[in-house]
Amino acid sequence: MDVVQVLVDFPEFAERAAKTKCDGVGLIRLEGLIASGGKHPLAYEKENTLGEYKKMLQKGLLKIADTFVGKPLWVRSSDIRSDEYSNLEGAPSEIEKNPMLGNHGIRFSLKHPKIFEAELLAVKELAEKGHKFGIMFPQVISTEEVIATKEIWKKLDMSSVEFGVMIETPAASILIKDICEQGIDFISFGTNDLTQYTLAIDRGNEDVQYLFNEMNWAVLKQISRVIRECKKHGVKTS
Repeated sequence: MDVVQVLVDFPEFAERAAKTKCDGVGLIRLEGLIASGGKHPLAYEKENTLGEYKKMLQKGLLKIADTFVGKPLWVRSSDIRSDEYSNLEGAPSEIEKNPMLGNHGIRFSLKHPKIFEAELLAVKELAEKGHKFGIMFPQVISTEEVIATKEIWKKLDMSSVEFGVMIETPAASILIKDICEQGIDFISFGTNDLTQYTLAIDRGNEDVQYLFNEMNWAVLKQISRVIRECKKHGVKTS
């Protein structure tokens, strides 16, 4: 069944988005809520105040959920590059030489499991109150990452939440059959990153912008293949 979902990053825009009479929220990026809180996740970890981090995320997510009662909401776990949100308290002082290819997405989350668990619990507790949440994980490049995430998922008893994976790297696209076999509920394409990594083009570099094309056949073939494989396994695609 085809549905139309919207992107809602900030709670103050939820009511306006709901007026579109969409079928749910296809992407809530936690970075918007984090930026509003003024502190980098690493600051909460350093101060041992991850309970505050969880509550801050929960407050924002609840405002969005209350606007889309009964409709699915897909949250992306945090994906903050070292060149982003440098104004936040506790942000890394050094920027990586190539942040796009650096320590962010699921690789960061698995290195900082306490931050990761706080994000998962923020969603879990809202789902247990009746809201229909799914969580998807960015920058996946291996089944090992999915397996490691599943272990944390099971430890926290996240059965009330749907498990999703972002398909935004060629590795995830190539490994989609293996990823589906790990038991996932949905995938969501990140076409900006998938295009960038497939075509070896820095999307922030003006000198090569003319080559950046999400309709490139190499990108479209990956999307088509992923959708076909997901359909075989009963996995929703977005």
